[in-house]
Amino acid sequence: MHGQASEDDGDTIEGHPGHTTATPELVPARMVNEFVYCPRLFYLEWIHREFEHSADTLEGAAVHRRVDRETGTLPPPDDASVEAPFQARSVLLSSVSLGLIARIDLLEGDGDTVRPVDYKKGAPGKHGPWDPDKVQLCVQALILRENGYRCDEGDIYYATTKQRFSVRFDEALVQKTLAVIQDLRRVAADSTAPPPLVDSPN
Repeated sequence: MHGQASEDDGDTIEGHPGHTTATPELVPARMVNEFVYCPRLFYLEWIHREFEHSADTLEGAAVHRRVDRETGTLPPPDDASVEAPFQARSVLLSSVSLGLIARIDLLEGDGDTVRPVDYKKGAPGKHGPWDPDKVQLCVQALILRENGYRCDEGDIYYATTKQRFSVRFDEALVQKTLAVIQDLRRVAADSTAPPPLVDSPN
């Protein structure tokens, strides 16, 4: 079962019903990003609800406020009458079968294909997008596919450097993302948090 989520299912920490040892029903795509970056940080934020805003997170929120104005309409995947191309902003979609939910900053459509664009505060890595960002974008693609859309590529836009990078959802990235989701569920269901990363203050 899958479909467009309600506003109450927003891609936020507040969407979690509370601390339990069971796996959350719908995991936000950005929490998958946190898990790739640091499993312990994910656990503390998602399971223990421990989160403090910093200058970086507030600046990041400001970047998203500029794009999180719902404009345009995402047509049904089987609607042949849609005139291409189209854009839709701040699209909330979920997949119960995957147990995932995502607020997609921008969706660009052309013909029968859609392309998610994720806006990031900050700069890319030396060799392009960071791995957590690519996995988060792939989560969005998987949700779009579960909802019947064709999605082969997406983009990550870094606000600091004003650079936009294309990411192809090849089999390697898809399998990596699915493995991450499986590991996330195992960690989320555990009664204890993962150990800190080396040199981590958390």
